[in-house]
Amino acid sequence: MRIDLLALGAAAVIPVAIAAQPASAAKFSYDSQSIGGNQNVGVHKSITTTYDTHSEVLTWSSTFAEKNGKLADGAWLVLSEGPNPKGDKQEYTMFYLDGVAEKLTAYTYNGRNGSNSWQDSNSVYLDSWDLDVSTVGNERTFSFAVDMTDINSRTDLGNDWKGTFYEEKIGIWFHGVADVDATYNASHELTKFNYSSQGWYDTANEDAEKVPEPFLAVGLGAAAAFGAVRRKRSAAV
Repeated sequence: MRIDLLALGAAAVIPVAIAAQPASAAKFSYDSQSIGGNQNVGVHKSITTTYDTHSEVLTWSSTFAEKNGKLADGAWLVLSEGPNPKGDKQEYTMFYLDGVAEKLTAYTYNGRNGSNSWQDSNSVYLDSWDLDVSTVGNERTFSFAVDMTDINSRTDLGNDWKGTFYEEKIGIWFHGVADVDATYNASHELTKFNYSSQGWYDTANEDAEKVPEPFLAVGLGAAAAFGAVRRKRSAAV
């Protein structure tokens, strides 16, 4: 009897693909090429962000274009799973983007309408990373990718602590700033975060899209399954 190995391989890939990652894990993306809000520090041209619920890796990229001689060289950012995070104390991560030193710093957000979470006696320094900054012509892009696993899983920050994550919905509190003047101590904590002017983009319950599983993973699974079927058939012969 002739065995159709291709058909068997296609069927066998299903459990392989499922086993590669928990069923509940997914990657979500928010991409906006039409940003409203205040444009005091340049035209906010785009935002692209992703969050992977399995790896807990957060990515962010935002681009400003110069306007009236102003171009953002820093920002602060808080993301939520839907609501505008402003007003929610000790629930979310607040990121400080320093485009001059190319540094990203994170604190617990104090919920206030301002940039002073890092100064709040109740706020906690969380971590710092490198910030990617690209300036081409009159446009500047800030981007980063950080693993939020340790920050999100902290149990010492209160019962309301969430860190940073989102799935089908996202809330964004993002303020670009110009003329950043920031300093740090030996532990990479902020000791100053000043600026001359700011713009903002605040929004709630924006739709985030679920990213399809990579085709490559399916292809590799199919190849593995096909090989397994071939080995099994050879052994039987």
